[in-house]
Amino acid sequence: MKYRDLTPTEGQAALAADPQLVVLDVRTPREFAQHRIDGAVLLPIQELEARVHELDPQQRYLVTCEHGVRSRMACEYLSGRGFQALLNLNGGMANWLGAGLPVARG
Repeated sequence: MKYRDLTPTEGQAALAADPQLVVLDVRTPREFAQHRIDGAVLLPIQELEARVHELDPQQRYLVTCEHGVRSRMACEYLSGRGFQALLNLNGGMANWLGAGLPVARG
């Protein structure tokens, strides 16, 4: 496993500590529009294989979905393609919201 699971609080701290950390949201466009971490980049997991070339393997990513299943799958896929700086938001946006952390909507 070449990624690390973070709690929502740890994820928020990682984002605050590293302005270069990119939030990669692998949910659907509809889910993304409902709520997301501000500044997140949408790349639905269904499109990940076809669009992986759009991502920089040297970039650090915090990967999220709604409940943490798709983001874990995305981390596994990306780590298999040489991405090494991957963080998985454990429990996804559901846990982020449950922790009362800020989201963007619309």
